[in-house]
Amino acid sequence: MSAIEANACYEPLSNDITFPALLLQKPFYDLQQDRAANYGGFGTVVGHEISHAFDNNGAQFDELGNMKNWWTDEDYAEFNKRVKAEIKLFDGVEVGTSKINGKLTVSENIGDQGGLTVAVAANKQEGGDAKALFENYARFWGTNAKPELWELAAALDVHAFPQARVNVQAQCQEEFYQAFNVKEGDGMWLDPDKRVQVW
Repeated sequence: MSAIEANACYEPLSNDITFPALLLQKPFYDLQQDRAANYGGFGTVVGHEISHAFDNNGAQFDELGNMKNWWTDEDYAEFNKRVKAEIKLFDGVEVGTSKINGKLTVSENIGDQGGLTVAVAANKQEGGDAKALFENYARFWGTNAKPELWELAAALDVHAFPQARVNVQAQCQEEFYQAFNVKEGDGMWLDPDKRVQVW
């Protein structure tokens, strides 16, 4: 990855994370930016990449990068139950004329959920503005593309569409409902029994 690429990655074989320098500027991170906004930007990216160490792929490797089962049977069964729920949460979500394949995108969706969950928890611990966090999380996923690109992404990309990466993950965070006063019947409402928390 080049230093100016808006990306990051986790490598299970060496158990390391790469963050290009581009992520240390707005909207991801800025010293002059509200701390909650930084959690919604760079904080979610850091949490996302760390979560990859424990997603459906990373969970198969130990801390030394060896493919080894380190889970108890009970914990792994519960984890797999939650992975299936995450697949179901995203499967068939529409963006434009395209639908997300929940199975194809599950590891990235787990990463997104882990990143947003830890950022929300850290922000809450500091008494930060949850609204600023969610607004910046949405801001850095802003995307504009033609339907043909969405169709290609739906077939090949292991990442869900940016709109769903924001909206569906926010719907699983109780703090989102409080920050924006979302009530049952509102467009962003998701019934509590359908909300998924892998971690």
